[in-house]
Amino acid sequence: MFTEKIIVSESSLKNYYFNDIVHSNIEYITKLFQKDIKENYICEDALKSYYVDYYLSHIKHGGFINFFNEIQNNLKIFYYIKKGLQSIEASKHLELLELTLTSYKLNVKFLPIFDELFLEIQKKENILTLNTQWLMKHAQLFTIRKEQMDEMVQEHIKSVGKEQRHTKIIKKLCTLANEEFVRVKVGDLRNIFSNSWYFKTTQGDYYMIEKDSKVTMYNSYTKEVVIQGKISNNTPPFKKNYKTIFSKLLA
Repeated sequence: MFTEKIIVSESSLKNYYFNDIVHSNIEYITKLFQKDIKENYICEDALKSYYVDYYLSHIKHGGFINFFNEIQNNLKIFYYIKKGLQSIEASKHLELLELTLTSYKLNVKFLPIFDELFLEIQKKENILTLNTQWLMKHAQLFTIRKEQMDEMVQEHIKSVGKEQRHTKIIKKLCTLANEEFVRVKVGDLRNIFSNSWYFKTTQGDYYMIEKDSKVTMYNSYTKEVVIQGKISNNTPPFKKNYKTIFSKLLA
C-alpha cells in the first residue's frame, strides 16, 4: 500500500549531512500534489516530514506573521505540522507553535519575539536535523532508484483509483459535524454491520457504522454519537445527478 510507505531515492540515504532524504520525500510528495493526489492517499508520516519542512521554510524566510497570513485557518496543515513536530521530538518547537496559535486565535498582535524564540530553539532543536534522523530510521521507509521516481508516482496514482463509497460517506459526515477529514485508518470486516470504518479528523479519532440506510459517526474514545445521517435505499449515495437523502439528525 502506497499510503503506508515513505518513498525516497536510494542516493538520498548516502548524503546524511546534506539532508537529502528530507528533500527526496518532498520531491515525491510534490509530484503527487501536482497530479492532484490528496493527502489521505499519501503516507501520513511522509506528510508529517513534508509539512514540518514546509513550516521550517516559511518561518525562516517570512516569520510567523507571514506564515499565519498565508496559512490562515488551514486545520489540515496545522495538524500535520503539530503531529510532525511531535514525532521528530521537537518539543520546544511544538510549544512555541502552540503559543503562537493561541496568540493568533486571540488576535494578539504578533511580536518579533516569536521569530527570535524560533531561532533560539533552532540552535538546540534543529528541525531539519531531527527530521532527517527520524526519516533515516523510519520503519516505513521505502527506497527506489532516483530514475524510478516518476514511474513510482504513476503507480501510486493508479492505486488510488476512484474514491470509494465509504470515504465519500465519511467525508459527508465530517462536513456536517464541522470536522476536517484527514484519512481512513481501517475497516472492520468482522463487524456485524455492513460497513464499519475508523478514521481521523484534525480533532481526533472516530468511527462510522452503516446499518439499514443510516450512518452514524461515533467518537472512538467516548463511544458517543457525534452525528447521524440517512441514505435512501434505492439511490447511490453522492453520485452526481441523483437526489440523495442525507439529513442531519440531532444525537
